[in-house]
Amino acid sequence: MKFHLMKKFFLTILAIAAIILSSCSNKVNLYSDEGETTIVYAMLDAGADTNFFKITHSFIGNASDLAHDYDANNYKYDEIDVTFSGIFEGSSATQTIKLDTISKWIPYDPNSVFYSGCYQTYYYTTKKLLEGKEYTLNINRKEDNVDITVQATTINSFQFRKPIANQQINFKDVKKGTIEWRVPDPTTNYMTTAAYFEVTAYFHYKELMPGATDTVYQSIRWPLGSDKAENLYTTSNNSSYYAMNYTPEALFTVLADNTYLKENSPYGVQRWFEKFEYRISAMGEELYNYYIITNSTSAIQDV
Repeated sequence: MKFHLMKKFFLTILAIAAIILSSCSNKVNLYSDEGETTIVYAMLDAGADTNFFKITHSFIGNASDLAHDYDANNYKYDEIDVTFSGIFEGSSATQTIKLDTISKWIPYDPNSVFYSGCYQTYYYTTKKLLEGKEYTLNINRKEDNVDITVQATTINSFQFRKPIANQQINFKDVKKGTIEWRVPDPTTNYMTTAAYFEVTAYFHYKELMPGATDTVYQSIRWPLGSDKAENLYTTSNNSSYYAMNYTPEALFTVLADNTYLKENSPYGVQRWFEKFEYRISAMGEELYNYYIITNSTSAIQDV
């Protein structure tokens, strides 16, 4: 059985999740009995036309009550000044811009542990970010004149080395297949600014149920693996790239275990193979560390 690779995909995404108290310092204080902690959530995407920042602060008191109180978690517009610095599209020099705000209505969610059913303020910029560049967010708290500064680097683009588009893949093969990708820029030594990669395959097919007149497109997700970028980096024959192995024949196990196919395969159903897609997602160091902490069973982490 053979399929075709029809699409290549890369995601340039990165997050800032920082709790920084000291003025002009990059020190992260996990515990603080004094003062206020400023918290920033942001997803920096070089491919987006707008990048948003959610800026909140800590509170002292009953979390069950105050987590649902918008004013207890957020700054008023005139309490902080927010600037964003970096090299933006159309310029070769670093620029510093003041971020504007926008309010968005978030519908009430009875299951949410945080506030909802209210307008929420986001800071944003429509300046186009560039790949592989460092950006700095600075927040000045007017009440105590504290500057909170965080830096993050956007992910540079990468391209597939193997397989190539429209290459035939034999899924009867029990030998290991390899997915390889690299940064096309030799000035970076072909290394990425991403900290973590996740490789996923999608088996796309067309389905016609008995008695139906129209086909329906379906997809089955097949996680192939994930790891830190440094563990996937390899060099061979004077070429540097990232690689992940998988067994093509394992696709049949994925199909056999799929709940939808088990429960929706009546006699007479017809299915046609469509494209087979590999998708590589990448995240930056900040988002990776945040992911590790939020998925940990312990609140105590190595620095």
